[in-house]
Amino acid sequence: MHLDKKTEATIIIGVSLLFGVIFWIADSFFELYHFHENLRFLLLEGPETFMESLIFKISPHTLFLRIAFIIASLMAGLLTALLLYQRRTSEEDLISARVEQRRLEEKYDRSKKMEALGLLAGGVAHDLNNILSGVISYPELMMMDPSLGKHHREMVHEIKQSGHRAAAVVSDLLTIARGVAQARAPLAMGRLIEDYLASPECRQLINTHPDLAIRREIQIDAIHVLGSDIHIRKTLMNLVSNAAEAMGGAGVITIRCKGVGLETPLSGYMDIPAGEYALMSVSDTGGGISAEDMNRIFEPFYTRKAMGRSGTGLGLTVVWNMVRDHAGHIDVASGPAGTTFSIYLPVTRERPDEPGAAPSITDLKGNGETVLIIDDEATQRDIARRMLEKLGYRPEAVESGEKAILFLKQRPMDLLLLDMAMDPGMNGRQAYEKILEFRPGQKALIASGYAETDDVRSAQQKGADGFIMKPYTLEKLGLAVKSALSATGPSR
Repeated sequence: MHLDKKTEATIIIGVSLLFGVIFWIADSFFELYHFHENLRFLLLEGPETFMESLIFKISPHTLFLRIAFIIASLMAGLLTALLLYQRRTSEEDLISARVEQRRLEEKYDRSKKMEALGLLAGGVAHDLNNILSGVISYPELMMMDPSLGKHHREMVHEIKQSGHRAAAVVSDLLTIARGVAQARAPLAMGRLIEDYLASPECRQLINTHPDLAIRREIQIDAIHVLGSDIHIRKTLMNLVSNAAEAMGGAGVITIRCKGVGLETPLSGYMDIPAGEYALMSVSDTGGGISAEDMNRIFEPFYTRKAMGRSGTGLGLTVVWNMVRDHAGHIDVASGPAGTTFSIYLPVTRERPDEPGAAPSITDLKGNGETVLIIDDEATQRDIARRMLEKLGYRPEAVESGEKAILFLKQRPMDLLLLDMAMDPGMNGRQAYEKILEFRPGQKALIASGYAETDDVRSAQQKGADGFIMKPYTLEKLGLAVKSALSATGPSR
């Protein structure tokens, strides 16, 4: 049985006092000179009379000594209690400090592990994006050829769709890498959730699991964050999908969204600082997460499900990294009644723009402007050149920053489509800095298969007008080029 500190100290004091009184009585009773007399008196007169006699017949000197002994016993008990209390407090403080240190070390190790995995994922994603460019972009160009037969068109379309599915996996890897180059804009969290619930992905999930019910408790336009619509939506989709699988496809998923103000930090799976947040949570009625799994649930490919039968194994890893990339925080609460993932994202006072209609290919066409493609990958140069020609531009291509400098010294161009990661030789940022020395104000559109690195940000600060992620699609490239050309700045 565990006693609290106050009760423990009281017991020690009481026991010390009791021993003092017992010793006093025993000392008087068993005094050698009065032993037989005291025993006979006790038997004949009874305990009450004996005690009165015992007290009053003791000499003042002896009584003083015995009272002093009682006081000393009491003080000894108090001192013992204080020493034990202080020792126990020190031990508990030490244990508590060790537990907190272990908790912080585990969080630090988990964070460093995720960062290391992110670096690995980012490097793999960069190479995969270059490979996938041919699988996605060439089929799109082929399908624009009216001479392509129906049978071949269907096969080319399937190649293109397979490429897009592979690109979605690469997108997950880039999210894991953090620093994904995606535009940030004010978003209404409630509307984003409603859009997901009306999406084909959500309908497919419900059709696959007919015994699944999804409930929502949200405010449509009340809470806004600054973020990437694609990645927050992906986070919600992954959490809902994970909840459905945790329940075996039968149960209730509840999606909540509200604004919260934390006046003091909140300690949970992550330490959440005080501040104003948009809180989006996804709860399920499954069996919960074991303590063993809890510390590893966000690791890539860590799963209790059969690999290859349920996604890529990156779902919760994408959630973790998206939250970190948006300066947010995540908490996980789990028990026998179910699990709740809570996402805290900083709120913004900005309001989202009204969505516009998707542009047509005609809207994306240029007017014969010149574009210099600078990329060390021959396939990337060829894809970009063919797409730009289809869009009505006049492209040229070189394979390095050094050759771009020589080209531009001889001939001006309206826009540079500039790859950031080129090897060997100077990278995109270094080439752009050299070009600005003799062509100040040169417009440039940065392209990369990886992420928004320090080099990308540095080039943008020096005047580069946009960023486009590889692999290219006709619509994406057309929008980016048109936007870069229309950016404020002198004509080249």
